[in-house]
Amino acid sequence: MAEWQKRFWSTTASGYAGVVVRMLLGLVLFRLMFQEFSGAEFGFWALLWSLFGYGILLDFGFGFTAQKAVAEKTATGDLSGLSRLLSTILWTFIAMAVALLLVFLLIREPFLVRMGVDGADREAFGQAYVVFFIGLAFMFPLGLFPEILRGLQRIDIANWLGTLSTVLNFVFLYWGLKAEWSMAWLMLVSVVTSILPNLVAAVVAIRRLPGVSFAPRFFEWRSVRSQMGFSVAAYLITFSNMLMAKSDQLVISLTLGVALVAIYQAGYKMGEMLGLFSTQLQQVLSPAAAAMHATGDREGLRNLLLGSSRLTFFLVTPCYLLSAVYLDPLIRLLTGMEVVARETWWVGQALLFAVYSSQLTSGCSKRVLMMCGEEKKLLAISLVDAIANVVLSVILAYRFGVLGVALGTMIPTALVGWLWVVPLTIRKLGISVGSYLGHHWRGTLLPLAVFGAILGGLSLLAPAGPSTGMVGLGWRGLLCMIPFLYLGKRVIADITKPISP
Repeated sequence: MAEWQKRFWSTTASGYAGVVVRMLLGLVLFRLMFQEFSGAEFGFWALLWSLFGYGILLDFGFGFTAQKAVAEKTATGDLSGLSRLLSTILWTFIAMAVALLLVFLLIREPFLVRMGVDGADREAFGQAYVVFFIGLAFMFPLGLFPEILRGLQRIDIANWLGTLSTVLNFVFLYWGLKAEWSMAWLMLVSVVTSILPNLVAAVVAIRRLPGVSFAPRFFEWRSVRSQMGFSVAAYLITFSNMLMAKSDQLVISLTLGVALVAIYQAGYKMGEMLGLFSTQLQQVLSPAAAAMHATGDREGLRNLLLGSSRLTFFLVTPCYLLSAVYLDPLIRLLTGMEVVARETWWVGQALLFAVYSSQLTSGCSKRVLMMCGEEKKLLAISLVDAIANVVLSVILAYRFGVLGVALGTMIPTALVGWLWVVPLTIRKLGISVGSYLGHHWRGTLLPLAVFGAILGGLSLLAPAGPSTGMVGLGWRGLLCMIPFLYLGKRVIADITKPISP
């Protein structure tokens, strides 16, 4: 059994534990913030945290490079080379964080004006802005250490630290919202609880690399030069992914106004949760693929990609269908809305499908192919997808409003995934289209058919109404999922078994 298979379920379990905690606490916190904040406050808060995602771009791909290098160099015992690489990356990040903090502080007023912040909110929003970017300056260099843990294939530790952070964030934000703290204090709580897991990850990672030093004397820029091609590709792919994942709020703010971000967020939340659920199945893929590619284990890579792809299809499909069928009560539950506007419902449906399609076509493939010398092809795919996403979102925003922005995400995501990523994956595996599809359908058809029949029956005989809450949605979901999981238990177990050619 491969190393990734040994750790698959422990890593996945820790990931899902974190997702469940984030979903449950996030549900309560999202609804409370939606009710307690004004439209402008909620939109500004969401906009800042969407910008947080862009902070990943500042690592120029070196965070992902560090993950790959740790997996490879710890296997070969090249700890001195790893010290030079990691020390160079860390101290470069620290210098960049200081410089960028100064830039963001200087552009505070122009930023607030451009985002359409009213004069009455200017001081409060400005304070929250300063706190946010100071926190971001700390989070950025410390973000290297969770990547090191991933390279060490101790993703479970990073997951548990993230879960602890979520709990602390919820407790203090809930307390602060009820006590009517200012936005600056709420932001301080939020950034401190976000910094905490990275700080602890740094302590754990350093202890697990006793022969590696992060001292400034090991700074050596030429040590990263050999990784530059991969880093640039990883950076540009990350940039394009951020455009697709985070640009919608910015497009809405610039074209329609920051207050309308709240409408989009109400529909966006279920797609985000589906994405969180899906990615937990894929956490082990990148470091495992890097190790296998380094040792030339082609059969192991084939097992890794096909096995994880089928399991993703099997588990994500029913979650998507449940979310799509019960989207109206789910949005009510998330936001406290008495009536869900049709525009919000359609935004949610479009984004749900975009996430679902992306997970089926790209979720596993991109993680594995990136570590197998296909970064240039993936870069071309990601850039085309991102550019099409932004351009189409802007065009459709003026024609269809907030829904147009969601459609601008859904359309290119689906087309690029099915017409480009899937064919590339099939060629890399060296199998036919029929074999690829047949592997995904093998053992999954009967459970999915039974699931669909039960869900359809419930929709006709016991439809969810406006008053349906968490309990009502919960028993419907369990009634669908229990027989599905029982019938599909072999598909789940097969992830730890080799796949026959």
